[in-house]
Amino acid sequence: MVPVVIPVAWLKRAVVVAVVLLALWGWWLGQLWQPARQVELHTLNLLQRAAARDWPAVEGMMASDYRDAWGHDRARSIDEARKVLSHFFALQIVPLGPVRLGGEGGERSATVEIGVFGSGTGVAHAVMDAVREAEGPFLFRWRKSGTWPWQWALVEAGQEVLQGVPRADVEHRGARL
Repeated sequence: MVPVVIPVAWLKRAVVVAVVLLALWGWWLGQLWQPARQVELHTLNLLQRAAARDWPAVEGMMASDYRDAWGHDRARSIDEARKVLSHFFALQIVPLGPVRLGGEGGERSATVEIGVFGSGTGVAHAVMDAVREAEGPFLFRWRKSGTWPWQWALVEAGQEVLQGVPRADVEHRGARL
């Protein structure tokens, strides 16, 4: 058997390439783990999970002291969303523009205009119409919930126009939300 000889110059290049790749990977993780980027990703992920009606995942993203614009706590918000969104046969909740970020440190906010699209019962159409007619961004307030960069919890959500409208009192096309 012939011994394999690797030239020293190749080994030096391999080490340099490995160091450069590790530095690029570290830079990418540093960008990914910035608080603003994490809040943006969490907000988009929350919308996707709500559209998929993955309620355990949505609840896991919410802080234990969560309150929404209607005064609902975490359990009541999940229950209300489950009831309302069960009227959709197909559902998409998508951002209609960029996520705008604010805040500093461990308290951050994200505002984004949201579109709700799909098909379903009259209640589903009333929800889509109410969100479309609201004409304003939804606000999501996040708080750092742990030591890792990706640990953020939703503490509040709301929408200025819809805020003053109790869900149980909204009527549209004869359907109650």
